[in-house]
Amino acid sequence: MKITMNLPVEPAVFFKQLQLSALADIRTHTGRDLLPGSLRGFSYVKKWPNGRQARLQITDMEPNKVYAYTLATPQDDFRVSYRLVPLASGKSRLEYEESLVAKTARGTANNRVSGLLMGWFRKRRFKKMALKMCQS
Repeated sequence: MKITMNLPVEPAVFFKQLQLSALADIRTHTGRDLLPGSLRGFSYVKKWPNGRQARLQITDMEPNKVYAYTLATPQDDFRVSYRLVPLASGKSRLEYEESLVAKTARGTANNRVSGLLMGWFRKRRFKKMALKMCQS
């Protein structure tokens, strides 16, 4: 899934929210407080209340430009990237991309069906979240 949208803020404002979110998630799951500069390459196990867990690794972190991570579960590998491009007059363009690769043929089929059924809702929810991050 790819989403491109213009944001009413400079890249630094949105990127700061991404960083704060990543640092808060790391603190929740590991108990560690990291400096923003040490995020690239950091990896940790993320656990959900239902008992599921995954390994999250921050694969790219370029301040005010790129934030990317992978999330590996026993069933799927999930890749996400946020790219920010500055525009004139203090605005920016967000290029969000995510991909989901299942480890089985059945999982691939399941992901395709759910992607078709839920794609529009997920895109809408993501756009609302991104705009809310701009207001924080």
